Amino acid sequence: MSTRYCHMPVTHVQTAEKTLKAAIHSWNHPAERRTTEQQTRVFVTVSRQPGAGAISFSHRLAARLNQDGQNDWSAWDSELVEKVSAEHGIAKEIIEMIPNRHHNWLDELLQGFIAGQNPPDMMEIRAYKQVAMTIRALATAGHAIIVGQGGSFITEGMPAAIHLRLVAPLEHRIKYTAEGEKISLHEAAARIVEIDQRRAKFYRRYWPGKVIAPETFTMTLNSAELSLDELVECVLPLIRTREMAGRRSALDTKVPVN
Repeated sequence: MSTRYCHMPVTHVQTAEKTLKAAIHSWNHPAERRTTEQQTRVFVTVSRQPGAGAISFSHRLAARLNQDGQNDWSAWDSELVEKVSAEHGIAKEIIEMIPNRHHNWLDELLQGFIAGQNPPDMMEIRAYKQVAMTIRALATAGHAIIVGQGGSFITEGMPAAIHLRLVAPLEHRIKYTAEGEKISLHEAAARIVEIDQRRAKFYRRYWPGKVIAPETFTMTLNSAELSLDELVECVLPLIRTREMAGRRSALDTKVPVN
């Protein structure tokens, strides 16, 4: 797991931990939620090519959604998920939820560890299981935008999911990376190759047999053809439509049948 999270601002992590604890409480106490809120909590996963701008997109999308008055959307990039799931108190709460629930997705994850040609060691398994449980708790609570970490596979089959894929031509991604990290185009190209190789290894190791195919996603967006705001505006109507459909469904379940 990455060690970059140790440089993250403390206040940012504390806010994230507060959000996750609320998600865990909501997951463990569904009766406390209003009936009309059930099945309405859309969440988003973002898979991306390196240099496609997924982190900027996810934070802009969360900010734009919060302008609608909900104020409870949050963006979770891989660095933040790793940091929060690694906290002892958070990890303990997440792991304690396992015996009380059926986790077909977790069984699949653990079976994948065994089936892989190069399975990780127990420390890696334990760390990624915490990450997976963190992502699942956030998705169950809803209004989370989860970037990377196999989020689309971890949340596969969950209702109210919107799975996005951000892509762009290689030339665009190299330029974006060079500008964002203030490095040369040559260094940016090498960086993208390194990330691609690392992610391919990640999926082979943790999700053997799974393929990142176009049909896996609800929507694929080309960040070279659309500005950041245009990307967000493409997704907003879908999120709003899903939220409205969820609310109608929840209300319909309250109507007595004569």
